[in-house]
Amino acid sequence: MTEPMKVIVITGTPASGKTTMADKVAKRIGDAEVIHANDVVRSKRLFTAYARDGAMLAQMGRLKKELEKRIRSSKKGVVIVEGHILCDMKIRNAMAIVVREHLRVLERRMERRGYAASKIKENIISEAIDYCGISAQENYGKVFEIMNGKGAVAEVASLVKGMKMTRRGIEMLHELMEFTKRSGWNS
Repeated sequence: MTEPMKVIVITGTPASGKTTMADKVAKRIGDAEVIHANDVVRSKRLFTAYARDGAMLAQMGRLKKELEKRIRSSKKGVVIVEGHILCDMKIRNAMAIVVREHLRVLERRMERRGYAASKIKENIISEAIDYCGISAQENYGKVFEIMNGKGAVAEVASLVKGMKMTRRGIEMLHELMEFTKRSGWNS
């Protein structure tokens, strides 16, 4: 099978809405397959150990090979590969979409998921400094940042269908300053 027409990587900070975004975009455009990187890591046991916080330490090289194999074997016109760690690897011929979210929303989602306070703080800072966006920019030719919320799924679906859009960054350092004041973080 030849490579699919389009390969889309959806990445972002944990709890930013990547998984929901990927599934909704695929449903909206129809001829699409979604590959969830975390599911591949678990099902193929592509991790070396668990971190103290319970996160799997993925074998990035093996994961990349497995993802590219699944992309090549897809019979769909669009393959959407979703996962936080995808910003740190290069998937061949892919366009990257970084899903961004407001810091208070991330905090609430991570609290509901049972994240430790230290992990929440780490992820809030990562979101504010745009870790995923900067890393994706280093690994992909086309990178778009989308603020999650009303209209975001339609915007991503339009991008996948070929709509022209100006690449833009989303500045969140001001949000971090306000967040740290309200949260009482010392550092």
